[in-house]
Amino acid sequence: MLPDKYLYLALMLASLAYPLAQSFEQRISLWKKWRFMFPAILVTAGFFLIWDEFFTRIGVWSFSKQYTLGINIGSLPLEEWLFFFIVPYCCFFVYFVVNYFIRKDILGPFQKIIATLFILLLSSVSIVFYDRWYTVYTCAMPALLLIYLTYIKPVNYLGRFFMGYLFSLIPFLIVNGVLTSKPVVLYNNTENTGVRIFIEGIANIPVEDLAYCLLLLLLNVALYEHFASQNKREIESR
Repeated sequence: MLPDKYLYLALMLASLAYPLAQSFEQRISLWKKWRFMFPAILVTAGFFLIWDEFFTRIGVWSFSKQYTLGINIGSLPLEEWLFFFIVPYCCFFVYFVVNYFIRKDILGPFQKIIATLFILLLSSVSIVFYDRWYTVYTCAMPALLLIYLTYIKPVNYLGRFFMGYLFSLIPFLIVNGVLTSKPVVLYNNTENTGVRIFIEGIANIPVEDLAYCLLLLLLNVALYEHFASQNKREIESR
């Protein structure tokens, strides 16, 4: 039986194992995308780690000492740092696998409508719960990013992103189910809506985590697409 303190670390390593092993599979060839993926992951991780550190310090959430190694960088356990590198890598894997097997951009014609609905929903929730740190920031930030990518500097990949997001929710919710059911991450319910995705003994996930996942994945994909398109333009200009 694995000692409790290794739970979070084991969960991260188990999550990474298959996507990493399949990174060299010829059809997807994820390794060929690393030069744009890794900068995107690094920038996004920096943003989320600063946010995570701040929220931990003000008591929006905390981490169980029972299920972590006890090695902290700042206020965050080592495993939490790994989360922001491993989970985006896994989400990228899902994103590219979905793009490979679903060749048609099914949601492309509706991407502006879908984005607008997300913007309206997330903005409304952040306004209604303006006094709850986790809810307001987790809903407002993806709404702002979607406004930028939809209306200020429109992009053509949101349809594929939304499809990838739907599929990535499956592993994301499994991982978060473990983190919240033990719990490894303890949420201060005065800073969120209190609405949970609850399955006895399996998951106790704040509904805001759906928006959190949206922002985490969208920021990574947006940066990846930016770096990739910038490189393409440089090559074409030579």
